Amino acid sequence: MQADSLGQAVALGGRETLDMLLMVYRFLQRLGGQVSLFALGGPLTIASAAGSAASEGPAALLLFLTMLSANLAVINFLPIPLLDGGHMVLLSWEGIRGKPADERVQLVLTYIGLFFILGLMVWVLSLDFGLISRQ
Repeated sequence: MQADSLGQAVALGGRETLDMLLMVYRFLQRLGGQVSLFALGGPLTIASAAGSAASEGPAALLLFLTMLSANLAVINFLPIPLLDGGHMVLLSWEGIRGKPADERVQLVLTYIGLFFILGLMVWVLSLDFGLISRQ
C-alpha cells in the first residue's frame, strides 16, 4: 500500500504496527495449544526471514522489521520476571499492598524468569542449529 502524503504515511504506519501487534498477540494465544513449539525460531531463522524480506525490496523489509519490533514489544510485556511485564506485575502488587513484595520472593521470581528465558533461548538456538528436529 502506498501513501500519498506524510499524514497518510503516518496513519498507515500506525495501522500496520497495530495489525502486527495484534498478530503477535494472537500467535501467542495459539501457542498454548494450536501452534507447535517447533514453529519457533531463533536468530538464524530471523536473519533468514529478514534476508527473504530484503530480497523482495525495501517495503517488504520495513514491514518485516515492523513485525519484528511489534513481536519484541509484545513479548517484553509478558508477565515474566526479568521482562518489563514482570516488573509491572510486581509494581501492581506493590500498589495493591502498599509495600513491595518480599525481597526473597522477588529473587525467586527473578530466577524462575531467568530459567524460563534461558530455556527458551536454548530451545530456539537448538532448533536453529538443527540439534532438535523441527518434525
